[in-house]
Amino acid sequence: MRILDKYLYKKLFIYLLVILPSISFVTILVELIEILRKIKIFDVSALFMYIIYKLPEKLYFMLPVSVVIVVALLIKDLIQTREIYPILLNGISLKDLGKRIFIFSFIFSLLQILNLETILPEAQKRAEKIYKILRKKDLEETKKLLAFNTWIALDKRTFMYFDILDFDTKSGKNAIVLKLDKDFKPVLRIEGKSFFVKENKILFFNGKVINLKNPFDFSLEKFREYPFFMNMNIEEFKKLIEIRKPISLKELYTTAKIAEKYGYPASYYWSKFYQKLATVFSPLFLVFAAYPFLWKQKAKYIGIVVILLVFYWYGSGLLSSLAESNVIPYVSVFSIDILYLIIGFIFLRKLDFQEF
Repeated sequence: MRILDKYLYKKLFIYLLVILPSISFVTILVELIEILRKIKIFDVSALFMYIIYKLPEKLYFMLPVSVVIVVALLIKDLIQTREIYPILLNGISLKDLGKRIFIFSFIFSLLQILNLETILPEAQKRAEKIYKILRKKDLEETKKLLAFNTWIALDKRTFMYFDILDFDTKSGKNAIVLKLDKDFKPVLRIEGKSFFVKENKILFFNGKVINLKNPFDFSLEKFREYPFFMNMNIEEFKKLIEIRKPISLKELYTTAKIAEKYGYPASYYWSKFYQKLATVFSPLFLVFAAYPFLWKQKAKYIGIVVILLVFYWYGSGLLSSLAESNVIPYVSVFSIDILYLIIGFIFLRKLDFQEF
């Protein structure tokens, strides 16, 4: 058993080392052609770094397809070399063989999670910075331009914190302003449940203001509305505060929860969160559904596998869009995974040596 497992996994990894770079090269070439049509500055080193930082994103989408192709090549090789016969004669059925292949695809599903949560967000951020330089323009941001849990400096001795700031409406929630003296000791603290930025002042609502001369001499006043006369240039702060589209599951979940908490539209973030949660295990679901058909080795069944690959991504994208519009529940995206599990179970039960 262990000898067979090592043999199968060795072959699968060798195939993957050939297939994945090949497919990635094609997608990177397409990306390069596309960006060359749009850029206004031609910088070879910047283009090279842009392509490097785009690799994690390309791998995220190409890895599931590559795993299916690798499994298809392994099955074809076992049939053509007749190596499948001694395997079957030793009491190992196609279903048992499938379990080993499913473990292989599950491992790469875990790598998908690792990529999505650790590598992809930072790489995407750097790729966007280079893209902005090459195009000489600001990037398109999310549908709602929001900043979360941020400290900013209003001047050398005045600092402001907010839970959330909407750059479109110039309003936010849960703010604190700290004003320091020349010795950097606090002399003023303003707290407001909400705030609104005007041309020459910041209006705070439903909070309190503390004037502090020393630890034993201070005054506290509650207010419904308090004007703090300080110029806060929203457009300049928009450039200073790093805002980007949430990418990882953690970022999407955090953004959705905060937006929802303060009454901002969260459907975009929730739909993307559930879509990525549903598709992050795509290598496993795709291989599980395609495995019974790959043993047929006929054109029509290979066509079915291709349809399964295409439908998975387009189907999950369509359901995510419908969920974003609140037409269907967010969890409906998981119906694609459930469908592929059902397909896999039905045809796996019918799979035997005679069909092969």
